[in-house]
Amino acid sequence: MILFVKMDKGGASLLRWLTLLIWFFFMAKLTAASREVFQNENGKFLGVRLHKNHHQMVMDNGLVQVTLSSPGGDITGIQYNGIHNVLETKNREGNRGYWDVVWNVPGNHIAYDRLKGTDFNVIMEDEDQVELSFKKTWNFTNGNSSAPLNVDKRYIMRRGSSGVYLYAILERLEGWPDMDMDQIRIVFKLQNDKFHFMAISDDRQRIMPTPRDRLDAQRLAYPEAVLLTNPANTLLRGEVDDKYQYSCENKDNRVHGWISENPPVGFWMITPSDEFRAGGPLKQDLTSHVGPTTLSMFTSTHYSGKDLNTKYRNGKPWKKVLGPVFVYLNSISSLEDPTTLWEDAKDQMSIEVNSWPYDFPQSEDFPSSNRRGTVSGQLLVGDKYISDNPMWASYAYVGLAAPGGVGSWQREAKGYQFWVQADEEGRFLIENIRAGHYNLYAWVPGIVGDCRYDVLIYIQPGSDVKLGVLVYEPPRNGPTLWEIGIPDRTAAEFFVPDTYPTLVNKLFINQSTHKFRQYGLWERYSDLYPKHDLTYTIGISNYHQDWFFVQVPRKMGNHTYQATTWQIKFEIENVTPSTGNYTLQLALASASASELQVRFNDRRANRPHFTTRLIGRDNAIARHGIYGLYWFYSINVPSHLLRNGNNTVYLTQSRSKSPFGGIMYDYIRLEGPPDTGLISLQ
Repeated sequence: MILFVKMDKGGASLLRWLTLLIWFFFMAKLTAASREVFQNENGKFLGVRLHKNHHQMVMDNGLVQVTLSSPGGDITGIQYNGIHNVLETKNREGNRGYWDVVWNVPGNHIAYDRLKGTDFNVIMEDEDQVELSFKKTWNFTNGNSSAPLNVDKRYIMRRGSSGVYLYAILERLEGWPDMDMDQIRIVFKLQNDKFHFMAISDDRQRIMPTPRDRLDAQRLAYPEAVLLTNPANTLLRGEVDDKYQYSCENKDNRVHGWISENPPVGFWMITPSDEFRAGGPLKQDLTSHVGPTTLSMFTSTHYSGKDLNTKYRNGKPWKKVLGPVFVYLNSISSLEDPTTLWEDAKDQMSIEVNSWPYDFPQSEDFPSSNRRGTVSGQLLVGDKYISDNPMWASYAYVGLAAPGGVGSWQREAKGYQFWVQADEEGRFLIENIRAGHYNLYAWVPGIVGDCRYDVLIYIQPGSDVKLGVLVYEPPRNGPTLWEIGIPDRTAAEFFVPDTYPTLVNKLFINQSTHKFRQYGLWERYSDLYPKHDLTYTIGISNYHQDWFFVQVPRKMGNHTYQATTWQIKFEIENVTPSTGNYTLQLALASASASELQVRFNDRRANRPHFTTRLIGRDNAIARHGIYGLYWFYSINVPSHLLRNGNNTVYLTQSRSKSPFGGIMYDYIRLEGPPDTGLISLQ
């Protein structure tokens, strides 16, 4: 029924206002959480439809439409909420949404492989779900033209789901040639004229510069860093931009992405599990950055270097499922605060995490929860110099990873890893573990060293392994005489200086937890110690203020650098040849092209009393990290090296070819001889 009402001039004006109010009310209801407009008359979300032709495939569920090249399997278009394509249409179709790997034949230069499919298959197609497969099969006739991998890229669209799921099965058969595979990732490049606001976490969100801004910018000492000199948004002038400033630990990297203001739309990468990522929960990697670009990183040598084992050798077969990850899109009305899109994305992330492992992927290589196992137990710490009885390993990180040596998990990239954080009493429950052989690893905040349970753990479908009470005995030879730092595998507790006023990223001003992400902090050491190196006196100095967070070479001018030697001064009594040996426990949070030499009371000793030799390629200094890979050394100190009274430990970082080479300390502790009754000097 249509009702006609005759209005005077004032009534017509009132009607216009009522119409506007109704329109605003409708738009406010059109959110990612309220999608009734995309439901049929029975209240059910519209079904998923698949449109095919010779060159592309289109999946459409009424909320999102995703276009893929066929048979290559690149995502060339994502249509959502009135935006015909959220991906950058100025890019060629193969440079919008794609998988790639960085690989090389040992001894050869690195190469990029976009993992383009050569065969296409519809795995599942009904109104509730469509799953597509794009395969590439390698054989010896391919030679070195592509990575020696079999690839099966999968894409899933589900009814009522505002996005698309992506995963891949990578495989190497027995006898295949050697290769290194340093990086595996998914890349999305969004519309440059729409997506300007980036969100990584609650405290890392900002308007970003454009690719053009970076092209016009001043190049800085490290290749990825630029100083914005003439940005389109003048508020950004004078800031530093570097994609590594937005890196994140695996354990915290659950959702990140971009927001468009007109229309207000969010594009998010959600990673519901770390099981398929390399390097364990503390591995750091890229997230989103200028482009606008959003990444899903599965393997990389960032913050680890080639110490991460990315070598595939001796024809050993290998297979791994990467993902699924979820590309999520959301929207609000133009009247709402765009940052609410971030809050909604976090809510969706929680839904995805709680749904893991998914029960809808069709590959037999992705096991559902009933084909996985569980491990539980309680971890205690036994250190008689702290407590007569074993202590709870409160909030320990406990995980399963490929069998290996103590701490090997942080260098492991080929297998799966499953990590949890224990409760206050050290109790842990690791669920949804894939079938296979594992070692149990752990480390405890506040306790030095790495823990490994020596018994191999075999997980079968449905396994419920109860380990009972395990006791970790950390490195300890005698009572603590003094200590510097907190054993937490980072250098965050040490002094991090302000950066230069001309090299700031304004996001990190007044953010103490992210201060280390500012550019150029390595050069501040030479400003603070222009002639004489750091000296730390036990009982007087404070490591929060007096211990610089990184030991780097001193800048001498003309691109030359000088090795640095730090001193720890302390007093000790009753040192005799019969008192026994002392121990220096030394934990490093990072090492980049460094050699740490340790000398006791003789700075000019031709041979150091201990040396790490050349270690580390994690590059955490240049990439604004506060840690990289963890290194631990237990150094025997014969009593004849010490004196009654004043003593000095000399720590020399002897390599000085690059300003980015250096060491971050985690924790240093001097222990007295066993059972001597010596007391702390602090």
